[in-house]
Formats: sequence, C-alpha cells, structure tokens
Amino acid sequence: YDTVPIQSSVVLCSCPSPSMVRTQTESSTAPGVPSGGSRQGPVMDSTTAESRPNASSLQHAAQPPPPQPRKKRPEDFKFGKILGEGSFSTVVLARELATSREYAIKILEKRHIIKENKVPYVTRERDVMSRLDHPFFVKLYFTFQDDEKLYFGLSYAKNGELLKYIRKIGSFDETCTRFYTAEMVSALEYLHGRGVVHRDLKPENILLNEDMHIQITDFGTAKVLSPESKQ
Repeated sequence: YDTVPIQSSVVLCSCPSPSMVRTQTESSTAPGVPSGGSRQGPVMDSTTAESRPNASSLQHAAQPPPPQPRKKRPEDFKFGKILGEGSFSTVVLARELATSREYAIKILEKRHIIKENKVPYVTRERDVMSRLDHPFFVKLYFTFQDDEKLYFGLSYAKNGELLKYIRKIGSFDETCTRFYTAEMVSALEYLHGRGVVHRDLKPENILLNEDMHIQITDFGTAKVLSPESKQ
C-alpha cells in the first residue's frame, strides 16, 4: 500500500459458510539419502575445494533479482456504471483490461478528504480491510493512486445492498431470516476474533454477492481493539 505524507497526499489502500475459513497446515520432509555403498573420486585438498566455485553457485549469482510487481494505474481499467456514492467517495464498476476481471473500485478525491479531515477515516478503512479474509466481507484486493485520487479495488457484490433488496421484496420469511441471521453471526464472530468492532452495521452496509450471500462493507468508523481490551 502506498504511504504518502499527508501534506501532499493521503495515506493509502458455492455457498459460503463458517467452515470456509480454514487453517491449513503445511509440512515438508527433506528427501532421504540412500544408504549403502560409497562413491570415491579424486582426492582434493581443502585449499583447492574452497577456491573452486561450484556450478550451482555460479548459476545463482548470474540470475537477476525477480522484478517487482507494478502498481496498478487507472489506465489498467475500463470504468463503467456507478454502483454507489458516499459523502466523499464514489464506487464504480470497473473491468481490468489484462484479466477481464470485474472490481468495485472506490474512488476518493484527495483534496476533499484533506479538506473534510477524513484522512483517519480512509486510513482506518484500508487498514481494517487488509486484516480480513472471509467470504462474508467485501475484500480489498489492491490500492493505488494518482495525483488527485485514491483507488480501492474491492470485490464486486452484484446484488447490491441488503436494504434495497428488503424494500424490493417487502420482508423475509422465517427461513430466510434465520439464514441471514446465521451468516451475520458467523461474520461477526470472525470479525471480533480479529480484534475489530464494526460500529456501523446496518442494511446499507451489508451487500449481497451473485449467490445472495452477505458481504459486509464500510469500515471507516470501525475500531481495532488493543490486546488488553479484548474480552
């Protein structure tokens, strides 16, 4: 993530279930060395052995360091319709030209953020979202900036806000209510386990993905608890 002095810029950004959050354990075992007979070759004194580099070390030294990934730029995307607008940001549907993948890109005006003293809000949202990796939360994939704007690359929740869906259908039946309540409980259990309190949870901040599962968003007013304050 970019870090730029505030004086000149702003600091920067299937059905899921609780079982989708896994803990994976990896192990590796070095290959065994076959026992048995020994191999003998020419005798080499220590001076000769130390002065003669082996082929693998020469090959490794000749290899250049791997290139650093390039930061994304606005010209890497084709921007489309507006998905939502806030007091100091606009969320736009965008397609990455290289991969054809769709993102919801949140665009923030630097000048307006500084003028309205929203730098802590933006920084907090980026930092909190960077902590989260769970199917019931909007995912932050990348951040970048240009001279005038900040860009947050977010997962695209195709079915929009839960509030608009409720208004469209009128109300949920008991089964549907239990379903979304269970997803909310699972999401909050994960969030609190990461030491984060949302503090602005409402239907407008709960989105629905293409499979109608929840994705919680908007972490500008969230609070990260200190280890001493965790219950």
